[in-house]
Amino acid sequence: MTLPATSSEANAAAGGKDVAWIAYILHAVGYFSALMWPALVGLIVNYVKRGTARGGFVDSHHEWLIRTFWFGLLWYVLSLGALLWGAWPVVQSVLRAASAQDAYVIGWDAIFAVIGAATLGGLGFLATWLWLLYRVIRGMINLANSKPVP
Repeated sequence: MTLPATSSEANAAAGGKDVAWIAYILHAVGYFSALMWPALVGLIVNYVKRGTARGGFVDSHHEWLIRTFWFGLLWYVLSLGALLWGAWPVVQSVLRAASAQDAYVIGWDAIFAVIGAATLGGLGFLATWLWLLYRVIRGMINLANSKPVP
């Protein structure tokens, strides 16, 4: 037989819920605007507050946002790498034309080389942004329902 939780136990389990909401808002503003510093502030809040809930459901939200930030950054860097790798033939031909002071001409081979990897990089950016959107919305819904996230 389990006893109902007292109000102090319930408060301890839900401790830091307001801070988790602030962190979610900071991450959302950072991901969905051109500014990235709010997400960095949210990450710092998550690192500072992740152990204060002591195993409560709020602790899972801090871990969720920390993983979201670092995996999102990883996928953004990989997408940027693909985009730059795909754009390199065009950049290289522009640099050659600038150094030779010739007319600026981009060959078809450079254009076709850009299409593949640059498109892959652009799709990577889009997929990462959609994944971040999903993670923030799912976490906010779970936090509103006082449930942990996986």
